[in-house]
Amino acid sequence: MIIGYGVAAVVVFPSGNSGTNLTRVPELVGQSSAEARRRIERAGLVFNETAALTHPAAAGTVLAQEPLAGQVASPGSTVEVTVSLGPKRKSVPNVVGLGHEQAQSVLARAGYRSELDWVDAEEAVGAVVDTRPAAGAPLEQEATVRITVSAGLPRIAVPDLVSLSLSQAQSDLERLGLRLGVVGRDSASLAAPGTVLGQSPAAGAVVDRATKIKVTVATEPASDAAADTAASR
Repeated sequence: MIIGYGVAAVVVFPSGNSGTNLTRVPELVGQSSAEARRRIERAGLVFNETAALTHPAAAGTVLAQEPLAGQVASPGSTVEVTVSLGPKRKSVPNVVGLGHEQAQSVLARAGYRSELDWVDAEEAVGAVVDTRPAAGAPLEQEATVRITVSAGLPRIAVPDLVSLSLSQAQSDLERLGLRLGVVGRDSASLAAPGTVLGQSPAAGAVVDRATKIKVTVATEPASDAAADTAASR
């Protein structure tokens, strides 16, 4: 037992020092650099920041230390620490003017999350009018970008749809925040099939957002055979 104690004494209290001259290294990992420095100096040791790394931890957080926490060191010994530079940052992409779905896709590919805020605006419904942070701002990966999206105006002037194709008329209405309503058919018109011949309300009328606009479109004339069959019924 006496021999064993002698070996332990050499390991814990190195030659030339007594146990009372050694100090235990405090835990620094996870602490801020400032707090780590205070702990080291209170222990009678010397703080030295030797490296900084890009890391998900907040900037200035201690990631590693040498000697490790709990080990003993002579007073005045240096404790080396590695701290975080914070998460990797990139510039927020410019998505203003894009449709909100395309904007969310662009941001996702850049490594960001996104959330939508709808506002009354003159821009086309669904178009991105702003982002927070703004385009070009440095932002850490996986952070959230808030996208401001146009919901159109609450009161809207009905566009002129006459002579447009039905698909173009519907697209124009939706861009403004209006909806296509009942579609009437006119087979007597000489206009190309699918062309809008009339609308209600008329062009220029001011209506609420999401109002349905009725249209009448040209269709193929009925064939003579079909007309004769219809007349005999």
